Amino acid sequence: MPSIIKNVALAGASGTLGSTILNDLVQDGNFNVTVLVRKQVQTLPASVSAKLVNTDSAESIIDALRGQDAFIDATFAPEDPNLTTRLIDAAAAAGVYRILPGEYTLDPQIAEARHPLVYHGKNQAYERAKKLAADGKTTYTTISNSAFLDWNLRTGFININLHDKKVQYMNDGTFPFPWTHVSSVSKAVVNALRKPEQTENRSFYISNVVKSQRQMVDLVKEVVGTEGWEETTLDMDQVLKKAIAELEAGKVNFQNFGDVVRWSISTVHSPRWEQQDDNRLLGVKEMTDDEIRRVVLDIYKEGK
Repeated sequence: MPSIIKNVALAGASGTLGSTILNDLVQDGNFNVTVLVRKQVQTLPASVSAKLVNTDSAESIIDALRGQDAFIDATFAPEDPNLTTRLIDAAAAAGVYRILPGEYTLDPQIAEARHPLVYHGKNQAYERAKKLAADGKTTYTTISNSAFLDWNLRTGFININLHDKKVQYMNDGTFPFPWTHVSSVSKAVVNALRKPEQTENRSFYISNVVKSQRQMVDLVKEVVGTEGWEETTLDMDQVLKKAIAELEAGKVNFQNFGDVVRWSISTVHSPRWEQQDDNRLLGVKEMTDDEIRRVVLDIYKEGK
């Protein structure tokens, strides 16, 4: 197996994280990059190759991944929870040395944080990657980053709407959890590929900052102003109960899917983020309050 990773394939290159990873791989200049696509695209950098794949076909994925040293899954397909496992199986069958499953979320080693109604696909893929590595068929690296800092503030997913000045506090809003900028997650992915021996068959936990929802709201208010906010409080256990009932009844939507994630973020503690060795190894830096305010300001300007 290679001691240097050179040929890298990426699935999900059009998404928020995937597009950032693609850009960073190209900017790094040390990788031959191939993206897996379901239809022809015209906007890829000149140095990037594209391979058409049918993601329902194992053979199609295997053919596309032959000759690759590493495969990065940055897909997001809640409608197809088995996609990541199919991609992992195909990568191993194609002889790919290093697989980075589509984690980029909460701690895969804490079952309470990952309800199977929402996390079945990621849970299954994580266990499959470990099993394939234990059997000597490939190696893996997983990266967990908890809440995406910029994406959450941009979309309001974490119940902070900075444009409309609305916040729904999860419980009392004082539970601290990790936040990681999309660019830092991407940097960690690239650095993991550049350090294959140090990152082999390991799960990493990265973050730019650990803050509660209220602490983040305070920083947001310093940028957009303190007047005119609509503030409410949610009992997250009740939110979870309602979401699970809907999901079990087959009513799946972005709201109840997100409610399960938000319950986990605001309730389940993971001590693995308290150590900083993973940040250092993967080149992830702590963000100051001033840096966070600048992120908030940039997002706020986007909506004006």
